Amino acid sequence: MSDAPTTAAPPKKTENFLVNLICNLALPILVLKNLSGEERLGPVLGLVVALAFPIGYFVYDFVQRKNYNIISIFGFLNILLTGGIGLMEAEPKWVVLKETAMPLVIGILVLATAKRKNSLLKTFLFNDQIFDVEKIDSHIDTPEKKAELDSQFKVANWLLVFSFLISAVLNFVLASMIVKSPGGTESFNDEIGTLTWVSWVVITGPTMAILVYALWRLIKGLKKLTGLDFEGLLHEHHTKK
Repeated sequence: MSDAPTTAAPPKKTENFLVNLICNLALPILVLKNLSGEERLGPVLGLVVALAFPIGYFVYDFVQRKNYNIISIFGFLNILLTGGIGLMEAEPKWVVLKETAMPLVIGILVLATAKRKNSLLKTFLFNDQIFDVEKIDSHIDTPEKKAELDSQFKVANWLLVFSFLISAVLNFVLASMIVKSPGGTESFNDEIGTLTWVSWVVITGPTMAILVYALWRLIKGLKKLTGLDFEGLLHEHHTKK
């Protein structure tokens, strides 16, 4: 029976990164920038078709892997709000507000859940699909080690919050610079397409750098506290690959 969870776990955590990139980035940008003119799909249908790809991928991924987190949920909500702004022909300031608010709200939720057992930090950086949390916990066997682990989590939590703050600032700057047209227009679709790829290029670098540093620092602390090497911190199915 002990082998059953091990064989069932990989499908839940495995995601095809290329398909993700195509559905959430490449195809929406292609439609928004090249197929939204009046002579083709038009701005409204073009927006709907473009957003159908990430929405369809979200639903497909959920059905296949039964796996979701706050990032995927907020990403899905972000897509719906973009569509709503475009269909309601709203002013571009609403795009700026949306792009800024999303990472800020996630950052606030990271802070709000910091002391909970199922904190967002553990969802993002210390989730039990990657780390052997039960084994790690068994090595944190003194009050001093528990206090040190709490300190490690606190620093990682603030680094995570900082990454979302950086994302919010960059989103505000980019959306303010790029989106100038009201929703329901060909220009709006083109600008949303530009914002999508520019945001991915500009924001991914610094935020990922912070997250990687936070993860590296946390792993370093866990190795010191538990006496385990890096592979010893992971689930067996990761070390076998």
